[in-house]
Amino acid sequence: MQDDKQQVDSFSSGSEQAEASTGNVAGRKLQKIWLSRITAEEKSHRDYRDRGRDVADVFNDDFDIDELYVPLLWTVVQIQHSGIYSSQPVPDVRPASDEKNPVFRQASDVLERGIAHFVDDQSFDDNFHRSVDDFLSTGLGVIRVKIDSEIVQLPVPQEPMPADIAEQISPADQEQIQQQMAQQTEQGIGEQSITWEYVPWDRFGWEPCNSWRNCDWIYFRHRMTQAQIKNRFGRTLRASKDDKDRGDTGSWKKKTYDIYEVWDRENKKVLFIAKNESEPVEVQDDPLKLQKFYPLPLPMMTNIPSGELIPKPDYDYIEPYDRELNRLQERRMALIEQIKAVGAHDSGLPELGDIFEQEDGQSLPIPNLAQRTQGGGFDSVIFALPLEEKVAVLAKLTEQIQFVKSQVDEILGIADIVRGVSNAKEGVGTQELKGRWVGIRLSRKRDVVAFTVREMFRIMGQLLCSHFTDENLVRLTQLQIDPETIQLLRKDLMMDFAIDVETESTVAKDEFQERATRNDMMSSVGAYASTVLPMVQQNLLPADVSSAILRAALQPYTKYSRGLDESMADLQTTMQQLQQQQQTIDQTQQQLEQTEAEKQQWMQVAQTLQMKATEAASAQKLADAQKKGAETAKIVSELDDQELQPLKTAAEVDKTRAETVSILRPDPARTQQ
Repeated sequence: MQDDKQQVDSFSSGSEQAEASTGNVAGRKLQKIWLSRITAEEKSHRDYRDRGRDVADVFNDDFDIDELYVPLLWTVVQIQHSGIYSSQPVPDVRPASDEKNPVFRQASDVLERGIAHFVDDQSFDDNFHRSVDDFLSTGLGVIRVKIDSEIVQLPVPQEPMPADIAEQISPADQEQIQQQMAQQTEQGIGEQSITWEYVPWDRFGWEPCNSWRNCDWIYFRHRMTQAQIKNRFGRTLRASKDDKDRGDTGSWKKKTYDIYEVWDRENKKVLFIAKNESEPVEVQDDPLKLQKFYPLPLPMMTNIPSGELIPKPDYDYIEPYDRELNRLQERRMALIEQIKAVGAHDSGLPELGDIFEQEDGQSLPIPNLAQRTQGGGFDSVIFALPLEEKVAVLAKLTEQIQFVKSQVDEILGIADIVRGVSNAKEGVGTQELKGRWVGIRLSRKRDVVAFTVREMFRIMGQLLCSHFTDENLVRLTQLQIDPETIQLLRKDLMMDFAIDVETESTVAKDEFQERATRNDMMSSVGAYASTVLPMVQQNLLPADVSSAILRAALQPYTKYSRGLDESMADLQTTMQQLQQQQQTIDQTQQQLEQTEAEKQQWMQVAQTLQMKATEAASAQKLADAQKKGAETAKIVSELDDQELQPLKTAAEVDKTRAETVSILRPDPARTQQ
C-alpha cells in the first residue's frame, strides 16, 4: 500500500514537472513573439518619436535662451487649447429608444450620475489637459480609463441551523459552532472608483497598421523602479531602460526600468513584458470585459496620412516660420543693444562726461564754457552717435516679425479675434465672421476631443454596469434603484442607451451667443403658435405633422435643457390626444371661471356685511351721544343759577375769543385779490 502511494506521488511529481516544462516552453515562445512585435513597432514608429521629441523640446523651451527668443509653438498650442477644450465635459445619458419607459429613464439617470461623480474631480481635468497639450504639440494625445476596487474581508452570511441537526447537538456545541461561523470571512469588494490616467505620448505604442480598426494590439510602457516592480509583481526583474530618454542622468529616471503592458485584442489577454526576462512577467485574461477590449478609444491624432496610422505634428508646417521669427528677433535684440544715447566729447572739457548722467530739467555748470568752445558752439566739442538708420531698420524688423506671425496664424487658422486682438476700424460683423471662421478651422480638432471624451464616457458606463456592486451604485447616485433597472444594466450594458457629451460643453461658453440662441427659440415658438396651431384647429394640418414641425424647430435647442427634450418626447401627436388635451384645458378654464364667480359672490356678501357693520357702528355712536347729552342736561337741571354762572361766563369768553380769532384771521380770497 505504501509502495502504491509512492508510485502515485512519483507519477504526480513527474506530471507536474512535465507540465511546468511545457509551460516554460510556451512562456518562452510567447516572450519571443512579443519581443519581436515590440521591436518591429519601435522601428516602424522611430522616425515619428524622434521628431516628436524634438518638437516637445521646442514646446517645453528646453533650448538655451540664446537660441530660442520667441516661444511660438507654446503660444500657438495655448491658443488652440483654449479653443478646443477649456471646461470640464458634462455627461448626458439618454435612452436610445422607448424614452417614456421609466426603467430606461432611471437607468440613464444612474449612468449619468455615476459618470458625473468621477468626472467632477480636479485630477480628471488635469490629466486631460496634459493629453490635449500632447495632441496639439506632438500630434498624439493618449488617456486611458482605470478602475480600482478595494478588496476587503466580509463576514460570511450565516444560515439558521436545520432543526433536525440542532436536536442532535447540545446547546453548548451549537453556540460554539455559531461563534466559529461568525469568525469566518470571505473576500468582497469595498470602495470602487474610476479614474482617467494620462499616458505620455512617447510611452504608448500600437501595432503598425493603416487604421485603428485593424490595430490588434497596443502597449503602455511603464517607467518603474525596482522597488515598485517588486511591490507590483512580487520580485525584481531584469528590465530594460529607455536609451532615448532625455533629461538629467542624475535624476530619478536613471533608476527606472521599462515594463511593457501589452493589450492583445485578438486573444483577449493582457501581458506584462520585460525585455531581459525569458518569459512574460504576468498574463491576465480580459480584466475589464469591455465591448472594444481596449481601455481607451482611438488616441487623439492629427494630420494622419491615408496609408499608415502615424500622426504628424502641426509644427512641421510652421517650423520655417519659427526659425525665421527667431532669426528676426535675434537681429532685433542685437540692434536694440546698438541703439543707445551715447556720444563723444572733447577731452579738454572733461566736465562734459557727466552730462549724460543728469536728470531731466537739470543743467550741468561748466566754468567759462563760451570761451573754452571758442565760439564754435556746443556741437564743436560734443558728438552724438547717429541713430536714424538703425531706428529705421528696427521698425522694418518689427514689421517683418508681425508679418511672419500673421503667416503662422493664417496657416493654423488662428484669427486675431481669438488672440484677443481687434482692429478699431472693423465692425461687429467682421469680428463675428472671424469668430465663425476660426470655429470652422478648429472644428476638426474639437470633434477629435469630443469623440475621445464621449468614448471615454461610454467605457466608464460599461464599467459601472459590469464591475460596480449594487451597493456602490446606490451610494454613488443617491437613488433608490429598482431591481428591474439593475437587471437591465447588468443584462445588456450600453446597448440600450445612447451616451453623448453635451454639444460645446468642452468649449468656453459665449453668454451673448447663448442669449441670442434662446431668443431665437422663443421666436420660433411664437411663430409656431401663430401660424401652425390655427391650421390644426381648422383641420387644415394633421396634428402629428404639427408636432413633428415643433420637434424639428426646437431640436437645436434641446441641448440647453434636458427637461425640454423629455417634454418634447411626451408631445401629443394625434388629433384625439390634442382634443383630449384641449378638453382638459377647457374643463380647467370652466373650473377657474366658476371659482371666479363664487369669489365675486362672496365679495358682494362681504361688502354687504361691511356696510351693515358700518351703519350699526354709526347708530351706536349716535345713541352714545344722545345718552351723554341727556346725562349732561340732567346734571345742568339739578344745578342752581349761582353754580351755573361761572360756566356761562367761561362759555361766553370762549365764544368771544373764537369770534375775535375769526375776524383777525386773513381771508385767503381777499389776500389773493
